[in-house]
Amino acid sequence: MLKIAFTKKELEMLLDVVHFTPMQKRIIGYRMDEESRVKMADLEKVSVATIDREIKDIAAKIKKAYDNNMIVF
Repeated sequence: MLKIAFTKKELEMLLDVVHFTPMQKRIIGYRMDEESRVKMADLEKVSVATIDREIKDIAAKIKKAYDNNMIVF
């Protein structure tokens, strides 16, 4: 599971640099609030598998931005 341990400033920088879908932004917020995948799925009215895919996509976008030196932590 993607652990989001960013400071508020790092998260703002990340959101400025990387394009996330509205759902992905909400999932990041849920993860910051330490919501479970099941709770996220219920809130978004999707399956847990969909949440898992979105989390995987979020992690890939963050990794790509980091690998391309678009973000520095």
